[in-house]
Amino acid sequence: MSRFAGKIALVTGGRSGIGQAIARRLAAEGARVITAQRGPDTEFEGIEADFTDTASPDKVLAEIIARAGRLDVLVNNAGMMQEARVEDMSLADWERTILVNLTAPFLFIKAAMPHLRRAQGAIVNIGSIEGLGSNPQHAAYSASKAGLHGLIHACSLQRRRPGLDRHRVERGLRRRHARPRRLPPEHWPHPSRRPHWQARGSCGLGGMVGIG
Repeated sequence: MSRFAGKIALVTGGRSGIGQAIARRLAAEGARVITAQRGPDTEFEGIEADFTDTASPDKVLAEIIARAGRLDVLVNNAGMMQEARVEDMSLADWERTILVNLTAPFLFIKAAMPHLRRAQGAIVNIGSIEGLGSNPQHAAYSASKAGLHGLIHACSLQRRRPGLDRHRVERGLRRRHARPRRLPPEHWPHPSRRPHWQARGSCGLGGMVGIG
């Protein structure tokens, strides 16, 4: 398959886990994949970046344009989770989670928008079912993912302007990381609020990457 032949794709957090699955699927379909994360990537072109630094998204985008001259796909996948109830979470941990999970995607979208519009490109944000429901042990994570959902909806209000598609993927528990009773049924979102697609592993996400 070559749906993405000649396209340039940025996947944040693309050297492992869900991000790696997305990067591999894009590459398999012809894209030139560039990943961005804290350390080096031995499989794809990588850019080292600290997403707690608000200057990082602009630097990453500038590096991609310098290397490839364009950007067609932005996948905001990088994220972090810290287990703590509201009363037990420090302000520093709260702010770090919001920076990585919400502020960094906002800044990437802001920096990438002109390039994506010129390329008739697409944005994919990796959300979470915990942004629709909640988990008392993941206060900051749930809040950050709920904010990410709101961000992509706000962006979608501009969709009448031509040249850009936006998509959200709800990440469920992955088998290799799932823990018993991590998200009790009473904290699941009501069925009316559950998305049509809830990706639960690399196969599900791989099918979503090509949308748009």
